[in-house]
Amino acid sequence: MITPRFTVRQDDASVHITIHAPHVRAQSLEFDVSDDQFTFFASPYYLRLTFPGSVVEDEAATASFDAAAGDISVTLSKLTHGEHFKNLDLLTGLLATRRERERGPGDIGSSGDSSGGGGGARRPAIEEIGTSGGRLGDEERAEMLMDEEFDWEIPQTVNTDMDADGSLINGAKYGFNQQYSGMLAHVHETANEVNELPSPESMSLEERRLSRVASENAKFDEDYYVENYLYDDDIVPLIQFNTPSHHILKRIQRLRKQKVNPDDDSSVAKVTRSVHQNLTTDAKEGDSTRTSDDAAWDEFTDDERKTMLDLPRRTYLISQKQTVYLGLIDILFAYSLDYRINMGEHTVESAWAIGAVSSLFSNLDQFASLRDVVIACFRRGLAYPLYRNWELCERSLEDVYVILKLGKRAVLKAMLEIKGLFDHHDLYYVYSKLFIDDYCVWLQTGASEKALQSLAHQVHGIEIAKDETDWPLDEYEDLALQTSESEDEDEESIDEDGRPPVGAEVDSSGSEATEHPDPEALFASLSVTGRNDHSNKNTNKKKPLIQVIGTDEK
Repeated sequence: MITPRFTVRQDDASVHITIHAPHVRAQSLEFDVSDDQFTFFASPYYLRLTFPGSVVEDEAATASFDAAAGDISVTLSKLTHGEHFKNLDLLTGLLATRRERERGPGDIGSSGDSSGGGGGARRPAIEEIGTSGGRLGDEERAEMLMDEEFDWEIPQTVNTDMDADGSLINGAKYGFNQQYSGMLAHVHETANEVNELPSPESMSLEERRLSRVASENAKFDEDYYVENYLYDDDIVPLIQFNTPSHHILKRIQRLRKQKVNPDDDSSVAKVTRSVHQNLTTDAKEGDSTRTSDDAAWDEFTDDERKTMLDLPRRTYLISQKQTVYLGLIDILFAYSLDYRINMGEHTVESAWAIGAVSSLFSNLDQFASLRDVVIACFRRGLAYPLYRNWELCERSLEDVYVILKLGKRAVLKAMLEIKGLFDHHDLYYVYSKLFIDDYCVWLQTGASEKALQSLAHQVHGIEIAKDETDWPLDEYEDLALQTSESEDEDEESIDEDGRPPVGAEVDSSGSEATEHPDPEALFASLSVTGRNDHSNKNTNKKKPLIQVIGTDEK
């Protein structure tokens, strides 16, 4: 059977469903309404939607069929008028069965779907059958959400899939929730430039992490870093660039100052509608500071809806919830850095650029604390991209905070955009199968909005020192500034006759040469091994060019 394209919207009294099912006969249309479920059938199409609340087929319910457009419009009445149904735009969640929805967010048994590639998803040894056999009440579901709290700074124990003798159990496991194997068995027979592991199918998690750190140390180029530090004319505009998400978050924060209760769903919905209406009005009036992305930030495009409908039908038994959430930081940082470097655009190299910066993609790594993942992001952000600048990394981390602060839909839209980049690449599509597809499904069916907001708050407040990268960045910067100042003093020492100082180089015309200092000369007396003693370094740091927007709500 084919799942047709559909959209769902609501008002205070009704739910409106539009189904696109071309080439069917009106006589073959079948509908069924049962409590919170709506079912549609017209060969070869079948659609079953499970709503957050109950709907009824009463006198106000209607159905119409536009044969020319192939659209079927259905209106169902809400059992409780005025009730607000959450997440009607998260299509994968609507397609979930009652049993899948009853298990609550986060802890969901795996369906064992193993589509894509030569490997498969790991099946659970125990199937959850529930405790009550009925639907979870609002109080039970709220209690589950309250229990899903993490201390993002305390490392959790990560499953290493190691046996007692130190050998791997059934081969290496990697990908989302460590549920895949065998999908990178032939990676070295292709031109995959994202993968850095010499043997991904036989390396434990600890071996993959050590390999990642060694690759970063080998890739980091101190000359490149100093060059970008001294001559940042091309980098400053990238740091000052404000993404559409920044504009949106500023407006939401201004509206929330109007004493809106964040725990009141109806109040939050009003804020969302108000922001959307204001952005749409600005777009119509030609506000040059607004973009088309601003006006539709809380709505999914037709292409995004189609992508969500094409996602695999999977549910998950999450063994390490905190690790899954922290994986979002790694992927969103790589995405944000590429987005900022290209000033809001993506290029044909974006799939590689995102994959190279992401530790999950390039080394199949995973993280147990927020600090660990942020340090890894900064290390890779200073070793692989076109521009390698500390403040650029800080701004990219701020972008991650903004996306998380905007909530589940903003994160999902970013993931769908990443999926589009990787799906259309001949080699890197495998990372969609390993990570992005599952994240897109899980964000709709299992991720907790509260956990995302908690993570955003922690990202907003975290501070990373340069020496935490294990590279003497402050020493490089201080030595570069000293050499640059020395060059400036030499230029100013030219006497009134225009003669260069004694020992200064001159060009063929007799004028003093005014070249930039050679970065390699800066390190003639500095031993660089990637791990140095920084006890005597100057701790004065450059002031940030950009201050973090807004004030994170406590």
